[in-house]
Amino acid sequence: MTARTFRGLGAATRRPSAEAPATGRPRPPCAGACALALALLLTSAAAAAAEARISGFRVDLDDNQILASLTLVKAFNHRFLERIESGLPTTIFYRFELDRDRKHWWDRRLKTNTLEIVATYDAVERAYTVHFKLDDKLVESRTLHDRQALEAAMTRVERLPVFNLPDPRDRRRLLVKVRAELGSRMILSFIPVTITTDWVESAKFRPPRPAP
Repeated sequence: MTARTFRGLGAATRRPSAEAPATGRPRPPCAGACALALALLLTSAAAAAAEARISGFRVDLDDNQILASLTLVKAFNHRFLERIESGLPTTIFYRFELDRDRKHWWDRRLKTNTLEIVATYDAVERAYTVHFKLDDKLVESRTLHDRQALEAAMTRVERLPVFNLPDPRDRRRLLVKVRAELGSRMILSFIPVTITTDWVESAKFRPPRPAP
């Protein structure tokens, strides 16, 4: 075998140098850490979802007014009660949306409104002061002396006038959506996340026919 043949075999079996660049794009050094942080963020955000849920949501019509009724269940957990008993103002927001129903597209949002219920505990008087605001306007205040009455006041909504019909002559279908917000929580020690229930939809309805 000639020297040239030996040189050819050597070239064919030579291993690539350690300094040779690897094929393909190099993986960013933070890719694993970023993926882990994202997974933790998503997991923590899911954990921040409220255990509470809205039950028995319905709407009624009274002339041109849309009245909403609902019950918020499992809202008064130990964390929520601890905040109330600390004397800090504790709030539940009920976010309402009035939508136009569209069968083959996203519903069109027409109006929004918010019911804000704020409770403050007075340890000296052993009483709870509860303020109700609708659309940023104070509509009612109560003084309550037991926790059961407080829970009922903050979690039961009965025939609340949340909207007026946008146009009583327009009989296209409407629906109301609602969710509750119960404060916030820190995830990963520095990211605030709002604690919310899922959105709940009412049955679809049409404005009544105008009187002849």
